[in-house]
Amino acid sequence: MAKVLITDDVHPLLIKGLQERGYAVDFLPQISAEETLAVIANYTGLIINSKIFCGEELLRKANQLNWIIRLGSGMEVIDTGLCQQLGIHYANTPEGNCDAVAEHALGLLLALMRNIVKSNSEVANMQWIREENRGEELSGKTLAILGYGHTGSAFAKLLAPFHVKILAYDKYRKGFAASSNYIVESTLDDIFNEADILSLHLPLTTETNQWIDALFLNSFKKNIYLLNTSRGKVLNTSDALKMMEHGKVRAMALDVLENEKLNTLNASEQLILKRLTEYNKIILTPHIAGWTTESKEKIALFALEKMDTFSSFSSR
Repeated sequence: MAKVLITDDVHPLLIKGLQERGYAVDFLPQISAEETLAVIANYTGLIINSKIFCGEELLRKANQLNWIIRLGSGMEVIDTGLCQQLGIHYANTPEGNCDAVAEHALGLLLALMRNIVKSNSEVANMQWIREENRGEELSGKTLAILGYGHTGSAFAKLLAPFHVKILAYDKYRKGFAASSNYIVESTLDDIFNEADILSLHLPLTTETNQWIDALFLNSFKKNIYLLNTSRGKVLNTSDALKMMEHGKVRAMALDVLENEKLNTLNASEQLILKRLTEYNKIILTPHIAGWTTESKEKIALFALEKMDTFSSFSSR
């Protein structure tokens, strides 16, 4: 019987679905990367989130592996080029949590613009401050989306009722605004000249790594609100802090960090995190944008759907 290893917590529907398809399932959400390396040769299928890196060391040992499914969107944890060489099929499930990410991004943006976190903290400290917490309305603003995939497009759809002008840029997609009356397919120059708000929905690649740096942020004509619900390393956090000090970034909300393993932070990273927490115009959340009860179930269903497509391919 073909065996599947699941290395992270999943909805029970995924385990049940795999068993109904004839797989023996080892559900080991506490398994470490080292332990996975030791047993990977026993499996024909692998389901991961973000803690397991499917690079050369693992893939070379996985001599029975036919497919890998990444729960969620980030494919930087899979060496897709080597998978292709080895005949290992792979897929991710961004459709499962894109709505959750969009809702979280909207919540972060509204919280920033209306000083919700700041004023909540003040009231908790017996301070009733109104005028200094006078906010801004989203309506009438120009919002730029970098990366118009599943999450970027879901965010744009959610923003439509707010009467926001939405500028969208995606290097690898064209014509996506043709059927929309609220999306403007834009150049980076358009975004730099017009945007009040920048929201990042980018995959982490060699091109996007540290792309949003001081030079990029200083190119904006206006002082902007900044959101990142994609990948921490697409943003140079130190540069973003400098841009806040200079006023170019008015406020920012980060659901992701460059290093999210807080117990491994070096001295420089600890200092950056400390500075992030000292600003009342910064909101931090622990990579939970796509983390909802509903998305957990939808990701499971999409994982089964993607896995079913692999059955039409021959085994290694």
